[in-house]
Amino acid sequence: MTERLPLIVFLTSHLFISGVLSMSILTIENKCNNTVWPVIFSWDSHISTTGFALRSGEARALLAPSSWYGLISARTLCSSSTEKFSCLTGDCESGKIECPGTYDWSPVTYAYFIIDKGGIDSYFISVAHGYNLPLMVIPSSQSSRRTCISSGCVVDLNKTCPNDLKTLVEGKPIACTSACHKSKTDENCCTGDFESKQKCKPTVYTQNFERACPSASSYAYENSNNTFVCPNSTDFTIRFCPSSNIPENTSNNRSSMAPLPLAGPNHNSLPKLKPIFGTTVTATTSLLLIHIFKKIN
Repeated sequence: MTERLPLIVFLTSHLFISGVLSMSILTIENKCNNTVWPVIFSWDSHISTTGFALRSGEARALLAPSSWYGLISARTLCSSSTEKFSCLTGDCESGKIECPGTYDWSPVTYAYFIIDKGGIDSYFISVAHGYNLPLMVIPSSQSSRRTCISSGCVVDLNKTCPNDLKTLVEGKPIACTSACHKSKTDENCCTGDFESKQKCKPTVYTQNFERACPSASSYAYENSNNTFVCPNSTDFTIRFCPSSNIPENTSNNRSSMAPLPLAGPNHNSLPKLKPIFGTTVTATTSLLLIHIFKKIN
């Protein structure tokens, strides 16, 4: 009973506060066979932790406050054997399990969230930088209009990754880097002379990601919108290594989605991951990815 008390207090607080402010519970689940170390990065508002260990089969619930927007990813194959905590994929370079301050973009699977912006909650999955783990986001309330449904990248892209983009450990692929993240060229990142929908075209690399994970964003000027829009106060489950039992209302094909409104202050204290959002910017997933690719170069 004592062990359940903090969770009861947490949920009771959520129900009480949600009557005044819109908040969401983000439950991160590890269905992988090994421990993962989630990373939570915030652009606006903050969640109580920035990183922690999650053993196989474990889950942890976090409260995302109103106006929070940020991302969630996972580190793998981590070790502190050299007295400094580090990971082979997704390392935030803090030397600790927590990831305070700044860290550079990693070739991992990202889930982006905006909580209670304009009365809605929004999310999308991105493999624009690369991939390390299959990931699915499951909203607590699903919509028959396909604007608020489960989505993710649930296949093992490490197996189909082009050889020149694979990250190998003892001959086994553990991550797949995007062509933009590796080459940092204008053509692959849709920057410079290629910063337009007319000139930014899918490459053999992005097409590999698109075929395997059609509902995830893989480059800046995709023709479709992969943002999923839910009512505010929606709770989300972020599941790493989801099983084959995928929820019925799941996006496996591209469809027209409502645009994601992005607005908020620039955070000069976060130089490596700012400024994806401007003070008056309203944009779709494509515009967000354009800013992301600019930060790579």
